[in-house]
Amino acid sequence: MEEHVYKKIEAYISGTMSAEDAQQFDLQMEIQPELREEVALYTSINHHLSETEYDDVISDSDYKKQLDTYLKDEEAVAIKKKLSLVKEEYMATLQEEKPKSKIRPLYYILSSAAVIALVFGLLFTGNSNEDLYANYYQSSDLPSFTSRSDQTSLLSKASIDFKEGDLDTSLTTFQEYITKTEDVDPLVYVYTGLIYSENQELQKAIAQFDLLEQSKSLDRSRALWYKALTYLKFEDVSKTKEMLIVILENRSNYKYQEAKELLDKL
Repeated sequence: MEEHVYKKIEAYISGTMSAEDAQQFDLQMEIQPELREEVALYTSINHHLSETEYDDVISDSDYKKQLDTYLKDEEAVAIKKKLSLVKEEYMATLQEEKPKSKIRPLYYILSSAAVIALVFGLLFTGNSNEDLYANYYQSSDLPSFTSRSDQTSLLSKASIDFKEGDLDTSLTTFQEYITKTEDVDPLVYVYTGLIYSENQELQKAIAQFDLLEQSKSLDRSRALWYKALTYLKFEDVSKTKEMLIVILENRSNYKYQEAKELLDKL
C-alpha cells in the first residue's frame, strides 16, 4: 500500500481523524478486504505496544498464542522498540505540523508494507524447522505389522515400545528381529531410522532409510519422505529440499502432496 494510506491508518487508529473522514474510512474498509487486514495488523501492533488487550481485534486464539510467543523473542522486542520510537516521532510531527520535507519521514519508511511484512512474515511464514518437522511427522503414518508369525510378534513388541517412547528396548527388539529373519520386512527400517534420528545419529538414521529405499518393497518411496524429515530435524534444509524434489518427480511417491507443501514452506 502507498504511504498516504498508512498515514490514514495511523490517524484512524490514534483518533486524530475527523468523524467524517473516519466514517468514509469505515466504508473503504468494508469494500477493501486488504485495507481492513492492514488496519487489523496495525491495530494489533499498537495494542501490544501499549500493553492493552486486543481480543476485539484478533479473535483467533491460535493466532494470539503465536503472536504472544513471537513477541517475546529478542528479535521481536527490538522491532517493537523501533516501532515505539517511530510512533512517537510520527505523533510529534502531527503536533508540530512541519512543512512537507523532500526527505521521507522515518515513519513512512518504517510503516511501509515491508516492515509490516517483516513483523508478521517472521511469525507466519518463518516457521522454524522444528515446527515444520512437528507438523509433518505423524506417528499415525508409521507402518503396522499384523501377521501372527513369531517374527511379527517381535515387530509388534518393538513398534509398541517405540510408540511408548522406550526407544532403546524398541531398537534392541528390531535388531533381534533383523538378525533372526531371512526375509526382513523393509518397513522395519522406518522405525530404526527414526530411533537413530531421535538419538541424534544422523548418518545411522539415513543408512536405515537407504536400506528401505534400496529394497524391492512397493513402499520404498517412504524412505525419501523420512530422509527429508530427518534432514529437516537436523537443520539441513538443502538436503531436505533435495529429497523433496526427488519425491516430486513421481506423483505415485509416498507423501507427494505433503512434499510439495513442505517444499513451498522452506
